[in-house]
Amino acid sequence: MKRRMAGTLLQSKGMKSFGRYGAVGFELLASIAVGYYLGHWLDGKFGTRWIAFVGFLVGCYAGFSALFRTAKQMQRDIEREEKLERGEDPWGDEDGARDVDDEPTGEALEGRTAEAEPVTRERP
Repeated sequence: MKRRMAGTLLQSKGMKSFGRYGAVGFELLASIAVGYYLGHWLDGKFGTRWIAFVGFLVGCYAGFSALFRTAKQMQRDIEREEKLERGEDPWGDEDGARDVDDEPTGEALEGRTAEAEPVTRERP
């Protein structure tokens, strides 16, 4: 029974990733096509021949920007999964952001006065 559940969990996890990242190719092609055909339509309206090329370039830029943004997100997700497998805290202080534990407690706040300067800590 456990083996079946584990296989189902892994399968659903894979399908979730496929759904999340599977549309990237379509998004790339769609943005290029929309840019080109919008430029082609504008060429017909204004009697020019260069707007379609500009639309194609803008579509390429938009599509590849989305592709690289998704690739970065995928890399972060993979690193988070690897940290979980190793038993580490995947949401730890990876980018220098302050944790909830870094906030001053009620006792520390009681000792401050209104005129006191806030205490700052240096980060390594």
